This record gives sequence, C-alpha cells and structure tokens, in this order.
Amino acid sequence: MKARLVYLVILVIISCMLSTATYAVDDKPFSRFIKPMTNPVYFDDARNETYIHAIHVYQNLPNHIKTTLGRLPLDGQLNLTALRINFALNERFSLLAAKDGYIDFDPDRTLKDDSGWGDIAGGFKYAFLYYPEKEFILSGKVLFEFTQGSDDVFQGNGDGNAAPSFTFLKGYDKFQFEGTLGWILPFNHNEESTMFYNSWHVSYAVTSQIFPLLELNHFRVIRGAHRDALVPSIAKFEGGDVVNLGSEHGLRHRDLVSMAAGMRYRVFKNLDLGFAFEWPLTDQNQGLMQNRYNFDVVVHF
Repeated sequence: MKARLVYLVILVIISCMLSTATYAVDDKPFSRFIKPMTNPVYFDDARNETYIHAIHVYQNLPNHIKTTLGRLPLDGQLNLTALRINFALNERFSLLAAKDGYIDFDPDRTLKDDSGWGDIAGGFKYAFLYYPEKEFILSGKVLFEFTQGSDDVFQGNGDGNAAPSFTFLKGYDKFQFEGTLGWILPFNHNEESTMFYNSWHVSYAVTSQIFPLLELNHFRVIRGAHRDALVPSIAKFEGGDVVNLGSEHGLRHRDLVSMAAGMRYRVFKNLDLGFAFEWPLTDQNQGLMQNRYNFDVVVHF
C-alpha cells in the first residue's frame, strides 16, 4: 500500500514540474468542469478530452459478511491502484482504457490475503449531443472487459463482458450535474452476474480551484451467475464496481447503494487532485464495503 501511495505522490510532483503556468481559467469549452470521483471503472466524464487519471482506493472490509453458511468474520482492507487513460480524437469521440491496475485483498479473518492484477477494460465514447453554449453534453460509451486478471483477487472469471452506458453533463451557474446509466452484460452468464448501475454527481465551484462534491452510486443485480468457487457460491451479494463475483445468490441482496462526499482542488489548469469518503447506504454486511477512501490525480493534455 505504501509503495502505491508513493507512486501517486511522485506522479503529482512530476505533473507539477511539467506544468508551464500557474492556474488560469481556460476558455476551452467545458474546461471549468471536473471529473467524477467514485465508481472509478464505470462513472466516466461525459466530455471527450485527453487525460491520464491515476486512482488509489483504500476500502475497509466489513466486520462480517452474510452468507448461506451464516455470518462469517472478515475485517481488513482492499486496496486498488489503477491508471485510466482517455485519448480524444475530437470533442465528440475518444478511446479509453478504463479498468487496469493492481488489487491487494487483505482480510483479517476467514479468507486468505491475496494480491494480483485486475482485468483490463477498454472502449470508446461518443457525444451524441454537444452544446457548449448550453453547457450540456450527452455521451454514449461502450467498454469491453477482458479476463487476463488474477483469480486470487476475484478477477479473470468468465469470458469478459460489455458495458454500454449513457452519461450527461449539465452546468448551471457554479453548479455541475452529471449522471450515468449503464449495464454490465457478461458473455458467460454462469461466471459473471448481469448488472444495471447508475451514478450521480453534483459539485459547486466555491472558487475557480475548489470544488466540493457529492456522489451517489447504485448497482443492481439483474441476473445472478453460478460460478463454481467458494466465495461466489456462498455470498448473498455482488462485489460492486471493481469486483464481479459471479455470485450464485446475488439476487438475495440485489442492490448496493453508496454515498460519497469529497472535494477536488485544481492545482493548475491541467492538474486536478481529488479526495472522497464513501460509505454504503445499504447493509454493509451484504457487500465488501464498510467504507472507502478515494484518492486520485487527473492530468489533462
């Protein structure tokens, strides 16, 4: 964990050194807006811009989880360090790599400690509606997830999935509103659960550099899987944004809802730092999140 935090600090320092000017308001359309903080795999910006997005998630696991065998003690942490890349060909179309990184699963009880690489997902995004004068965008996105990740950290199962979604962005005075609706559609229904998700963001520009924010995320299991492994066969829930367990009993607790509060700070016109604290609104013992600390760095080009 410490090594990955050092990596993020180094990235911030390098980005600051590469910046050629102190903060100034850019006249590029939509430049005053910020990226969402949470649901890092699926909640993407509606804008098509070129950026590198470094993410670190520190997630406390619940004291116990509810399973078909009863309550099992868990505790511990899950850490994710990842890098998202978006390459914009123009203001309407971009290519993106959305899920890549290293996962450290470190429970204190029952399950064993493991670490490994997450699955990789990539795709494209297109802005169907693009109205800078109204500060409004509606974009569609499709992600394709591959299964080269490590099974030790609940990755690499199935034959991958497709995740289509629609995202809007709207500015109003100093407010920013953003939301996404999407689906996770596995190619192998026995190995991964089919899910619907929606995420919502509101932020306010206190100054041209400080943006407090609130976000809400909701994942709903539409169709459960039947994965032949210990945790998926006994869990009464699904994993959420990073992990698709392929739970056989995911429909028993089909909804996972979380809330987050945080802030972005615009260090330079091309460099944003972010922090958000996230907690579940649904039963934390029917999931893998007791609470979560989200840290990120966004460098625009």
